[in-house]
Amino acid sequence: MTPNITGVQFPTDSAGNRSSGRLAKQVVADALATVDPAAAERVHKIKDWRKGYIQPFTELVSAGVADAAAWDGVARAALESLQSRMVGVHEVDGQMVETPMADYLAVVPSRSTPGTETVQGTAAPVTELSIPYRGEELTGDLLRARLDTWVAAGVIEPSCADALRLVQDNPEWLSLPGRAMLVLGLGSEMGPAHRLLQWGADVLGVDLPSSPVWDRYREQASGFAGRLHFPTLEDGRPGIDLLTQLPELAAWARSAAPAPLTVGSYFYADGGTHVQLSSAADALVVDLLKDGTADALAYLATPMDTFVVPADVRRASDAALAARKATDVKKIVGTLTGQKVFHRNYEKGNGPAVHDALVPQQGPNYTLAKRVQRWRATTAFADGHTVSVNVAPATDTRSVTKNKILAATYKGAHAFGIEIFDPATSSAMLAALMVHDLNVGRPDVGVQWEHESHGAASGGLWRQPYLPRTALPVAALLGTVKR
Repeated sequence: MTPNITGVQFPTDSAGNRSSGRLAKQVVADALATVDPAAAERVHKIKDWRKGYIQPFTELVSAGVADAAAWDGVARAALESLQSRMVGVHEVDGQMVETPMADYLAVVPSRSTPGTETVQGTAAPVTELSIPYRGEELTGDLLRARLDTWVAAGVIEPSCADALRLVQDNPEWLSLPGRAMLVLGLGSEMGPAHRLLQWGADVLGVDLPSSPVWDRYREQASGFAGRLHFPTLEDGRPGIDLLTQLPELAAWARSAAPAPLTVGSYFYADGGTHVQLSSAADALVVDLLKDGTADALAYLATPMDTFVVPADVRRASDAALAARKATDVKKIVGTLTGQKVFHRNYEKGNGPAVHDALVPQQGPNYTLAKRVQRWRATTAFADGHTVSVNVAPATDTRSVTKNKILAATYKGAHAFGIEIFDPATSSAMLAALMVHDLNVGRPDVGVQWEHESHGAASGGLWRQPYLPRTALPVAALLGTVKR
């Protein structure tokens, strides 16, 4: 074992190496084994995981289209596999010891409980829902008109617009009365903290000590109506490391919570670190739910993933495809390339369908990290907790723009009816959707994928005619030319 490495880590193999790819294959195979043992065996035989991960991740979703037990079983098996394999490395009597993440917070005590700094806003609370959009703050009838336009264009689902209108009609919900929000990833461009503080909510913010977010939020206090609480180290510096100070974070959340917590996961990191963060956050939410410190969870699902969509979405996509004339150049190109380009979005059929927007550029680490959150949303919801999980639109965040291929794809996506959102628009809209979910409570659904698909804002990916990874390469080419 590498000395002096503590905190949340991937398991070691027989040679002592820690591999995110090996871990991912094991987790996916264990989950698939509950519904399709043959598919699980195929996972173990994949040689190039980065190229081969898309099919098994899609199979994990398709198994639960009509089977609630399979959907739930996949999630529980995946989480059990992940948290029994991931480890927390800690020191005991001068020796480095590994404990499975499933037991980590029960075994490893907090060395100390961090202090708390509170930034009290001084502004009057914003009492009307507004969403920034292309230089305007949309409120009232302007916002309602924009929602209608988005629905007509297939950019957001009708249930998303309905939820936002309900928040408009109930502005007293905005401050989350009677609860507080623990935001893991305070500096996230997609996170809700900024809007919640304007609305007058209590927010507990978590980010690294090295993050510039602390000074920024202190400086913006005059524009906030709510209170921001954050952990402080022994020397008074703010911040905490989710990977190396997880027991301390759990202790701080319990000591600082002014009301029952909603735990929201908004962090991002490159590569395997994202998986480590998701494993750590998952252990934390389980621990906080266990004793009632937290009573609700909040997640954002990336649109570049695989989902089950309702029958009306399939019909809309099929109609868009049928509307293309026989001489449509896209249809010709699709035929000439054997449907490797411009393949239909959904296979022919009726009823709910599997929407597969996974693209190789995202990579298996990102996909696994985001699936961990969806799996926990599934199990927590099934166990009776309130869970807000919303499909976010494709958004022009820094993590996207630094990837040249994805940045070019986003530039050209409009040619396929896909709207790319500004981070400020996405974060405000998604914060409002979370407010809706937490105030309305648990929806009545028959199959759990309906909970995920309700309120989705895919940006147009769900209802456009083509399978995303067969159209987006052309979008990338168009975007490259545009750039």
